[in-house]
Amino acid sequence: MSDQEPWVMAVQADTATADERAELARAVETQIEGHPAWILLSTCHRVELYGFGARPDLDAPLHAEAGADAVRHLMRVAAGLESAIVGEDEVLHQVREALGHARASRAVDRRLQRWFETAIAAGRRARAGRTASSGTLAQRAVAWLAERSTLRGRSVLVVGAGRMGSSLAHSVRLAGGDVTIASREATRAQRLAQVYGGRGVDLADGAKLAVNSAAIAVALAGVWHELEQRAGDLPPIADISAPTAVPEAVRTRANGDFLGIDDLFVRLPTLPRGYIDEANRVVASKTREYVGWLERGT
Repeated sequence: MSDQEPWVMAVQADTATADERAELARAVETQIEGHPAWILLSTCHRVELYGFGARPDLDAPLHAEAGADAVRHLMRVAAGLESAIVGEDEVLHQVREALGHARASRAVDRRLQRWFETAIAAGRRARAGRTASSGTLAQRAVAWLAERSTLRGRSVLVVGAGRMGSSLAHSVRLAGGDVTIASREATRAQRLAQVYGGRGVDLADGAKLAVNSAAIAVALAGVWHELEQRAGDLPPIADISAPTAVPEAVRTRANGDFLGIDDLFVRLPTLPRGYIDEANRVVASKTREYVGWLERGT
């Protein structure tokens, strides 16, 4: 392949588990340092490496595309057309963060930077005229919990105090639940809990509170080991962590009252057709724009 041709190597939730994707992301991160022509995009449902020239040797069932097909793929990802919830906003933040992280850690090939910048512009334009949304992963996870347990006026445990944890807490409040935040750092949990009029605790205390909660919503980096030590029946659990933070032993005894990130990938509906049609037009236009720029060598 010509070193002037863009490529993408990708794996998604329909072909690899969350644990396999996390292992692949770690393998890519060990190789990516010092490569100006590679950028890793790792999200809840996908691990994708974009680049020019030589490709890394990875032991994984990766789907590869090159040329205009690779360009189009990133445009579709940024527009939310490849997401579990078509048109969701989180993936656009993740594309932006992938570029920002690459630029902060090393020099980035100008072709790769322009590719990501064009995709970000495509994502913004695709959403500009949106009048309806099917919600975020957090909203869908909380909606699933609400189908299984009454949330309004009851205590809901949110585990994780990062951006996704904050989204879960916001969705719980919208559903009328009383929010308790648990995090590895109790002070961080307390700061976030103040926003929602709740309390903040560490993971050990969160595990103690789990049994008496109406539901548990999780967005945590790493395994929540403290929960495995708790006896008794647990309420419904929705875990949007990638990989899953709830220990396998806990998931096994959940008896169908557990929703993982890969379950959301296959269960969720999409936006109305109007958004999809407009987003496809934006993707086609931005793909032509970038391919033309690349061919001109500017």
